[in-house]
Amino acid sequence: MTIIEIRRLTVAYGEGPEVVQEVSLTVRETETVAIVGESGSGKSTILKAILGTLEPSARIRGEVLVDGSDVVGSDEDTSRALRGSTIGYVSQDPYGAMNPIMNVDTNIAEAWRTKSLPVKRTTIAKRLDAVHIGDADRRMRQPPFAWSGGMLQRGSVVTAGALEPAVVLADEPTSALDSQTARRVMDTLVSDERALVVVSHDVHLASEYADRVYTMANGRIVSVDSGADIRKRLSGIDEHSWLKNARRRKSGTPVLRARAVTRTYAAGGLAPVDLDVRRGEVVGVGGPSGCGKSTLLRVVAGIERPSAGTVDWDETGRPPPPGDVALVFQNALGSLNPRWPIYRVITEPLRRKLRTRMPKSDQFEVAAKLLERVGLASVDPHSRAVELSGGQAQRVAIARALVGDVRLLLADEPTAALDQASAERVLMLLHDLAADGLPIVMVSHDDDMLKQFTDTVIRLKSPEESDD
Repeated sequence: MTIIEIRRLTVAYGEGPEVVQEVSLTVRETETVAIVGESGSGKSTILKAILGTLEPSARIRGEVLVDGSDVVGSDEDTSRALRGSTIGYVSQDPYGAMNPIMNVDTNIAEAWRTKSLPVKRTTIAKRLDAVHIGDADRRMRQPPFAWSGGMLQRGSVVTAGALEPAVVLADEPTSALDSQTARRVMDTLVSDERALVVVSHDVHLASEYADRVYTMANGRIVSVDSGADIRKRLSGIDEHSWLKNARRRKSGTPVLRARAVTRTYAAGGLAPVDLDVRRGEVVGVGGPSGCGKSTLLRVVAGIERPSAGTVDWDETGRPPPPGDVALVFQNALGSLNPRWPIYRVITEPLRRKLRTRMPKSDQFEVAAKLLERVGLASVDPHSRAVELSGGQAQRVAIARALVGDVRLLLADEPTAALDQASAERVLMLLHDLAADGLPIVMVSHDDDMLKQFTDTVIRLKSPEESDD
């Protein structure tokens, strides 16, 4: 039985170009289908079309049949009725998927409550335990900000499968996860009881689980292959081979020194860690989801205070001065103000540092130069974040971080949600910045990439490992 059938789907926004062109695909019962391709190729737009959540400005042609009902042109009530009960959804943005003022268990329980169904907390705890959230009964009572991005992504998987839908749509469900956790999540998503449509930049992982793989480029499907055929083609290919000469060994006095830094929360936190960063050095921070990688960056940036330990700048013995350290957040797109034009987003830190108003012409000039520096000379500084692909948003976030002549750059999972081509562009940009003398601390779940790209790798332990 066919669960989803798309016939010649074409999507454009406003008077802009077509972002999806003449796409046709089929998803059958209990089948796993992967959609792969470069950032901006139209993958996520297809999922939005299936969900009936395309922006009001979208112009749509073609048919999108879900369980026999055409959602194109249907009213909101029809699409809403399908969401949750027939279609489950795992968002690419695990932070935006949860209400920040409600605890995690309350967020997950909404999946039942929106359909006026009861749910027991023990049920939620068991499902969180199934996706390897340790001490689930206690952790689920915390607010989302107390969870790592990887943990929130697993919480979203639980929400998507809450009502046992016929099909789950998963948009980059493993982007912020270490390889072991990523496979655990995929094992949970793939079920004999339902179909799965997964959008991913990770062709290797997608092909391991998919019955069929659709590859997209420039809004079109350019090939349809079985997962087995893709695996044969990828066999023996090193996806990080281009990085082999990227590492640099640095010596000299650290520009930043952290000693025995910890950050504790009601549950979990950051175990004691030492960190030295030298001029022109790239330091990698790895470890399993929830071990405190992002917390370490926030402490170094001064966003959070350490519970114990010290963070000293140069040899002054003082914390880094405001504006000298810039953090590129894991959710790059979510960190860009959607209401502002790109030139204002980029120049905001500079305006704050100077504590003065900048003429729009000056803001535009500064932003244009930085966009060129990060390889986005073709992006209109008047455009807004919603018009950017994931790879473009990541480089705009880096441009914003560079605007104030920073002396240390912190990058949280800068390539997590990017296809290989976009990831290579971002990493080469970071490589060039380090070659110019800028020290960088980079968090990633990709251990192979860290080993090949960074000069030094610090591996953090999970709270469970730290207690051993």
